[in-house]
Amino acid sequence: MVFSDGFKRHSKLFLTFIVFYSLAASLSYSIEVSGFTLQLYDLTLPVISALLILYHRRALPTLALFAVYSFWRYPLFEFLEIAAQIVAALSSAVIYFFITGKRGAVSFGRSRLTAQRIFWLILFNTAVFTLLHHWLLLKFHITSPYDAKIFSVATLINIQWMLTSCITGIPFCYLVIRACYKPKWFFSYLRQLKALIVEGPTAVKQITWVMMLVTIMYCLIIANQDFLLFTDYSLVWLLPIMLWGAICLGHALINPLWVFMLILLSHYSDSYIARSNDFTEEHYVRHLAMASSMIAIFSLTIVLVGVLATRILRYIRHLKRVSLTEPHTGLPNLRALKNDIPRFPGAGLCSVQCPELNSLTQAHGITFRFEFVKAVVEYLKPLLRGHDNIYYSPGYGILLRLDDINDTLIDSYYKAMSAFRFSWEEMELGLNFGLSYILNGSNITNLSSVVGQLNASTFVSLKNGRPETLNIDAPGENNNNPSVIRHLLQQSIDQRSFVLMAQPIVSTTSAERYHEILIRIKTGENTLLFPNTFLPVAQEAGLLAEVDMTVIEQTFRFMHSLGESHSESRFSINLTPQSLIKSDFLDRIYALFAIWSIRPHRVIFEIIESDIIDNLNASSVLRELRKLGCKIAIDDFGTGASSYSRLKNLEADILKIDGSFIRNIVAEKFDHFIVMSFCEAAKFKNLEVVAEFVESEEIKQMLINMGIGWLQGYHTGKPVLIESLKK
Repeated sequence: MVFSDGFKRHSKLFLTFIVFYSLAASLSYSIEVSGFTLQLYDLTLPVISALLILYHRRALPTLALFAVYSFWRYPLFEFLEIAAQIVAALSSAVIYFFITGKRGAVSFGRSRLTAQRIFWLILFNTAVFTLLHHWLLLKFHITSPYDAKIFSVATLINIQWMLTSCITGIPFCYLVIRACYKPKWFFSYLRQLKALIVEGPTAVKQITWVMMLVTIMYCLIIANQDFLLFTDYSLVWLLPIMLWGAICLGHALINPLWVFMLILLSHYSDSYIARSNDFTEEHYVRHLAMASSMIAIFSLTIVLVGVLATRILRYIRHLKRVSLTEPHTGLPNLRALKNDIPRFPGAGLCSVQCPELNSLTQAHGITFRFEFVKAVVEYLKPLLRGHDNIYYSPGYGILLRLDDINDTLIDSYYKAMSAFRFSWEEMELGLNFGLSYILNGSNITNLSSVVGQLNASTFVSLKNGRPETLNIDAPGENNNNPSVIRHLLQQSIDQRSFVLMAQPIVSTTSAERYHEILIRIKTGENTLLFPNTFLPVAQEAGLLAEVDMTVIEQTFRFMHSLGESHSESRFSINLTPQSLIKSDFLDRIYALFAIWSIRPHRVIFEIIESDIIDNLNASSVLRELRKLGCKIAIDDFGTGASSYSRLKNLEADILKIDGSFIRNIVAEKFDHFIVMSFCEAAKFKNLEVVAEFVESEEIKQMLINMGIGWLQGYHTGKPVLIESLKK
C-alpha cells in the first residue's frame, strides 16, 4: 500500500514535470548563425533547478526517470544537453543546500539567501552546464574542436543568456511549480501582489510606468530600422524603468513581468538587431553579444534591487505594524485608534480603567499589568460585534471602539467587567472598574484630549458605581479641561502671574490687622480659577512646591513695593507639605528675603493640615523659619489629621480653628464646646488663636466673649486684590 502510494505520487510528479519542461522548452528560443546555435532565453535548466529546490530528494526519482525518458525520446545532441542540465542542477543544488540547510527552500526574494543563490544556483550552475555541455559535445564528436571553442563570442552569448535565464527563470519556475504544488500558497502570493499594488505608488504613477514599458517593448519588437528607437538603443531605457518598478513594487511582482519581457526580447531579437545588407555576420554576432551582456547585467541589477526593495518594503510594513501596536500586549494602540476613527465615523468610544492596577503592579511587577490587560481583552472579545475593536495605551488603559454603541450595550459591558476575575499565581482577584463612554466618535477632533477626559470620567464611574457618559466640550467651553488648567498653571508659574488676593485677619484687641494671601489664576478679562480647581492639577503634576515659591516671591515683591509707609504690614502665606520636604527650600527662602529686603517678622507661614508635617525634615524646616523670625500658623485645626497629640509635639505660634466649627457655633452647643477646648489648649501652649469663617455679628461677639484674639471671614473683611492695599 505504501509502495503504491509512493509510486502514484512519483508518477504524478514525473508527468507534471514533463509538462513543465515541455512548456519551458517551447518558451525558450535559439537561433542559428554561421553554423553556431545561439541559445537565447532558455527556461529548461531553471525548471530542473526549481524542481530540486522545491522537492529536494523527492525530485531525484523524477529526474532519473526524465533522464531515461530523454534518452529514449530525444536525439543524442538534445539528450546530452539535458544530461548536462541535470548534472549541473544537481551539483549546484547539493552544494547550495549543504551551505543553507532547510532554509534554502524558502521563497525567492529573501535577501539573506541572495548571495548563496546568485553564486551557486546561477554562476556555478551556468558554468558547470556550459563546460559539461561542451565537453559532451566534443566527447561524442557532435561538434568539431574548432567549432566548439570555449572562448568564442558565440559561447559568450550563450553563457550570458544562460545567466539571464537562471537569474530570472529559477524564481519564476519555482513560483509556477509551487503554485501547482500548494494552491493555498499561490493565493497568498496573489494577495501579496495585490498589497504591493495597493500600498505602492499612486495609480497614476503605476499606469504611467506600465505605459512607458509597453512603449519601449513596442519599439524593441516592432521592426523599423529607420528610427533609432526601434533598435537595440531602446534596451538602455529598460533599466531605469524596471529599476523604478523594482524599488516601488518589489521582487515578487517585477520578476514574473521581467521573465515575460525577456521571452519577448529573445523571440524578437531580429527586430531590434536586424540582419541588414550592410551587416556582416560578425557585426551581427557582436551586436548580439552586446545586447546579451546588457540584458544579463540588467537582469542581475533588477533582481538584486527587487530583493533589497522587498526587504525594505517588508521592514517598512513591519515598522507600520509596530507603530500601531502596543509592544508588551500586542494590542492596537492610540495611533491605530486614530487611524480607525475616520473609517468608522458612527462608532462610539468606551474607556475601561482599573485604578487599583497601579498598586498591584507595584506589588507584583510590570508583568502583572500586561498579563492582566491581556486577560481582560480575551474576556471582552466574545462581546465584540461587527467591526468593534479593542485598543490599549499604558497611560489610559483599555479603549473599545463600538459600532452600535448604546446605553444597553454599555450596561452589558459594565456587568461583564463586574463579574471578571483575574488569576495570578495562586490568587484570584476581582477588581473594581470604572467605565466611561461617548456615543458618537465622529465629533472627535483631538483624540488625545477626548481619551484623557474619558480616563478622568472612569474615576467618577468607579465612585458612583455606574457607567459615565461623556459630552465633549464645545469650543470655548473648556476652561475646566485638565490640559487647559495645566497650561494656565505652568504659565502662571513661569510668568509669576498668579492673581493675589488679600483677606484681612482682624484683631479683637487693638493689634494691627494682617492679611492672608489667597491665589487665583486669570483665564479671561472677568474670569478666575480658584485653588480647588487648579491645586489638584498642581499636586498631580508635582508643582505644589513651585506654586508656593512663586506666590512667596510675588508677595515679597509686593511688600517691597509698599515702601516705608507700610513697613510693618504683615502677610500670611500658605505652605504645602511638598515645599517643606524640598532640600533647597530654606536656601530659596533665604535668597528671597535678601533679594526683596523683607524682614522675617512680617511673614507668617500657614501649614496646610497633613501628616507630612510629622516628617523630621519638615519639623526641622519649621524650626529654622521660627529662628529666622517668621511665625508659624497651624491652618484648619480640628479637621482631618489634626489632633491634640499633634498640637502637643508641634512648635508653632498661631492656631487657626477651621470654619466648620465656627459656622454653627451659635446654634450648636457641641461646636461651642469644641472651640472652647481648642482655646484652652492654645492658651496652655501660648498660641494665638484665629477663628475662620466669621460670617455674622452674632458669631463675632460670641468669639470675642470666648477670648479669641483674631477673626477672619466675610463679616470682618472679604478678599480683595492685593494691589488695593496700597491705597
